Amino acid sequence: MKTTKLINVLILAIALVISFSACKKATQDFVEEKVPADNASITGTLAGKINHDELNMSDKASCTFDRFPWTVAKFRELQAQVSTEPQGAVTMVLIAMEIYRKYPVIGEKCLYLATTENEHDPNNPGRMSKDRIMHRLSELLRGKDEYYARPYQVAAYLKGAHQQNGYIPGKPYTVEVEAMNSNYEYNSKMDAKFIQYYVLTGGKDSGKDIIRVIKPWDSKYFLVDNFPGLYSQVKELPGSKTWDDNMFIK
Repeated sequence: MKTTKLINVLILAIALVISFSACKKATQDFVEEKVPADNASITGTLAGKINHDELNMSDKASCTFDRFPWTVAKFRELQAQVSTEPQGAVTMVLIAMEIYRKYPVIGEKCLYLATTENEHDPNNPGRMSKDRIMHRLSELLRGKDEYYARPYQVAAYLKGAHQQNGYIPGKPYTVEVEAMNSNYEYNSKMDAKFIQYYVLTGGKDSGKDIIRVIKPWDSKYFLVDNFPGLYSQVKELPGSKTWDDNMFIK
């Protein structure tokens, strides 16, 4: 009897050690990168409108910002300026994707701040859905497969950028959106309505991708709830063009 109890205690102890080691490793793997100081001012502005309460097919809007941040603090600063409106939500996800391309831990933390819990990993607080989102973003933005990777993916959603000009956007950077013919859908858990709209892009033949956003009752900001179009490849850069990996973040 004593031997059985001792064996059970040893098994439990081993399990706890393994569990602790796994948690410690996960924490170590999610430590923010050391990056240059990000102290310069950052400014975002909003124009046009997307109705918060009901569909209006004439609605068009845009979000303009002067530079890309690369720290969580500056990301939050810009988010506070623009995510009070639906067009700011998709803008912040695009910015977070570009940060992720350069600094994956900081980028994932920013994505977490800009999205709803539906996009998060329920088993890992503070983390995005690994299989559904982060695996795709890793291959698309940071991958080494020249036929699949698109380091210029985010640029393709900025005004003025398209395949033939090498995805070089105008400055300041602007994200444009327009109404989509889809009625707003109420979500009882978030006590708010989902808004679906198009974000414009020069990187796809359709010229646009569908985005779904919502402003949960307990959030100060609109958050993106669904954005698979943003991690679906834009058209490949022409062979005569080259991409500057440091265009947005040095």
